[in-house]
Amino acid sequence: MTSPKDKVSIEGKVGKLIMKTRKKRQRPSRKDREGKRDRLSELPDCVLIHMMEFMDTKHAVQTCVLSKRWKDLWKQLTTLAFNTLFFNNVVNFSKFVSHVLSKRDGSISLLNLEFTRRGYAQPHLLNRLMKYASGHNVQQLTIFITLNNKCSFDFRPYIFSCDTLTFLKLYVNTYDPSMIVLPEYLYMPAIRTMQLQSVTFTAYGCDYAEPFCYCPVLNTLILEGCSLHKDQNFLRISNSNLSNLTLDGSFEAGFFPFDLCTPNLTSLTLSGHTDYPLIGSPNLSLLEEVTIESFGIICYHKTELLIISWLEGIRNVKLMTVSLSALDIILQDLSKPLSAGLQPPRFRQLKALMVRKLPYEEPSDDRLKRSLKYLLQNFPMTKIEYDYVD
Repeated sequence: MTSPKDKVSIEGKVGKLIMKTRKKRQRPSRKDREGKRDRLSELPDCVLIHMMEFMDTKHAVQTCVLSKRWKDLWKQLTTLAFNTLFFNNVVNFSKFVSHVLSKRDGSISLLNLEFTRRGYAQPHLLNRLMKYASGHNVQQLTIFITLNNKCSFDFRPYIFSCDTLTFLKLYVNTYDPSMIVLPEYLYMPAIRTMQLQSVTFTAYGCDYAEPFCYCPVLNTLILEGCSLHKDQNFLRISNSNLSNLTLDGSFEAGFFPFDLCTPNLTSLTLSGHTDYPLIGSPNLSLLEEVTIESFGIICYHKTELLIISWLEGIRNVKLMTVSLSALDIILQDLSKPLSAGLQPPRFRQLKALMVRKLPYEEPSDDRLKRSLKYLLQNFPMTKIEYDYVD
């Protein structure tokens, strides 16, 4: 058994040992300090730059204060992402963008560029950005801007003649699509995916616009709320490589017909305010999937056939999805004089019809049965599925 005197002696020794241990942890020896390494800084520049490209450009540039090693690394970025969300005011945002464009290593290609401008965009800054991107071999470009409808906007279409661009998303928030007028032809030999919102197509000396015929590898095209110049009567989408097409209409874009010269189209989506009649009977023999949705009963044109005009062109479809509002527009089309004498559609390869109820739609059993009867009277055995979106 340990005596009280021995116990005090042991506790004293343990206390001293604990104090020494704590002291050692708080103040590492010189040998220990020299043994520690900055493993992050040991990584090669290419790895550090790759890590920085997942950051917003503002935060990537801020790494320059870490050490001399980091001072100029950001200048070699191949991905730039500018977003007003990270700035207190527009002035600082504009100065920062200009600083990055002027200080970045211009000998290095700019592969990806994202520009998000909340609040009204400044024409000179956006034009400078697009000019810089097209002059530095940009491959992917995403632009979100808001335009003031009360002022003019001097848009310079540098990107629409870019040889290296493969992906473009131009999202314009405006009630006046005519503020961004695209060139008559888009000379973009490498573009594969293009999404345009609230822009205007035009042509010179012709009653129709045909902007996409010089995009030889274009695979996916999405048009949202786009409009047509007042001197043009219809929009022709002529492209032998196009596979996926989405047309999303809006009140602001107005009403105009479409002419499709897209023999390799496999997927078609009509959505929004579906005020896009189809001209003629295009060759869509490879079309397999069609989605027709609408934001409501918005058929304010009393004579034109809006959805029925598409049915003959999509007769080879295998899977069709329609919203309840789209079915209602079909009934409206049938009540118009132009529908007299038209034969019901013949979907030769249709395997399934999906009826989709969107959250704002109130179904009417009678109108639903009438529209489905019209669609499927030549193929009454087609499988019908229902999808109610909450």
